[in-house]
Amino acid sequence: MSTRLPEHDHCRFCGDPVPFEQAYCKEECYWNDQAKMKKEKKNNLIFILVTAASVAAIMAASILL
Repeated sequence: MSTRLPEHDHCRFCGDPVPFEQAYCKEECYWNDQAKMKKEKKNNLIFILVTAASVAAIMAASILL
């Protein structure tokens, strides 16, 4: 005997089932996801800046030596 679940999607933050027209199960998940995305964006920017500075330092060292 197989029980079918109603059609649904999952919350983008916690993974709980939600209706198709919803992205989050509750407002708290929405704000937590926004904070997570903001932190990831900041971390990506820091990574790019550190990488660019490292490449510039290596190029400058190779030219000077």
